[in-house]
Amino acid sequence: MNILEYAMQVEKEGEAQYREMAERSNNPGMKKILTELADSEVEHYNVFHAIMENSNIPEIDEAILPNVKKIFSGMKADNGLEVDANEIDMFRNAQKHEKTAQEFYLQKAEEVDAPSLKKMLLKIAEEEGKHYQVLGGLIDFLSRPEQWLEDAEWHHIEDY
Repeated sequence: MNILEYAMQVEKEGEAQYREMAERSNNPGMKKILTELADSEVEHYNVFHAIMENSNIPEIDEAILPNVKKIFSGMKADNGLEVDANEIDMFRNAQKHEKTAQEFYLQKAEEVDAPSLKKMLLKIAEEEGKHYQVLGGLIDFLSRPEQWLEDAEWHHIEDY
């Protein structure tokens, strides 16, 4: 299996994981965040597929962090902050998946010769890092929601 095929498989697995998590969640805001993450994995898949097919590479929507911040603000305004504490383990597993994917893309970017592929691997590694951050924020939020929301405007979720 070549790099692109493996990358597409990784992105498909990530999408499936987020969609399953969204289905299990009882919180509309969490469902929305998880769906955003799943949709982002689809974008990554489409990029790798386009590279493999030598077709036009689609743009990557880089607004995951601002979008998640808006969703959390809405959840806070609607008092929709209740979540199932069992979701923490799901988020930790997803976070491990994101870290593994990010490390894979960074490693492969060092190994490839094609500058355009190297650039795209680095870009998607950066995006996976954002996903890792979002999940870390969700884990913190689920662990200690009151303190987390009052903790200086999401300072723990920095834009890249």
